Amino acid sequence: MSEQNVIVQQVGNRLDIILNRPDRKNAITQQLAVELRDAFLNVPTDVGCILLSGSGGAFCSGIDLKVAGADLKNEPLTAWVEVHAAIYQCRVPIVVALERYAINAGAALALAANVVVAGETSFLQVGEIAMGVAAPMCQAWLHLKHSPAVADRVVLVGDRIVGASLTELGLVSEIVADSDVAQRARDVADHIASHPQRGRDGISRTWDSLRGRIDNPDEWFANLIRKF
Repeated sequence: MSEQNVIVQQVGNRLDIILNRPDRKNAITQQLAVELRDAFLNVPTDVGCILLSGSGGAFCSGIDLKVAGADLKNEPLTAWVEVHAAIYQCRVPIVVALERYAINAGAALALAANVVVAGETSFLQVGEIAMGVAAPMCQAWLHLKHSPAVADRVVLVGDRIVGASLTELGLVSEIVADSDVAQRARDVADHIASHPQRGRDGISRTWDSLRGRIDNPDEWFANLIRKF
């Protein structure tokens, strides 16, 4: 495997961004966050869709506490907030291939996507409440994309959400056989990328008019961390 923590490769007008720490279930470190931030900040202009996935058959197990420490003092993840600001500022649609699990910080990445394809046994879990801490990046995307009722259910119960419950809550777009997640996600990303750029741009501008835009995403996401 490559020594890169994040692999970026363009396939036609689809950009694959792959979390590449399979030995740690793609757990997030400072270096991975830096590479992931840079990947989203440097998306080529001819890309029509981004496919975000994890190597080794799993999406993301969250922050690597073995490296960072339980209190994140061993290796503070200063770039993690910058990742989410970069994702917010990225105007290219994002598809996530949710294989096996998206836990805590990994769930935040899945929640940030426009379309999520999950396996029939895959689960998403925002479990920070059981650790006695907030879940600011997960809460940010739940606030931006979901109703308060769904957001509260996800962060306050803190359980594994799997199967039909994922689609019923609107947390993923579709459920397929576990073995089909990667290919189906590629197919969806390629289909989105095949549409005319003016169509994607027009939809983006219309959403901006309806939903509004955060003026300073870097400050907005950072302030969610500074409050604690």
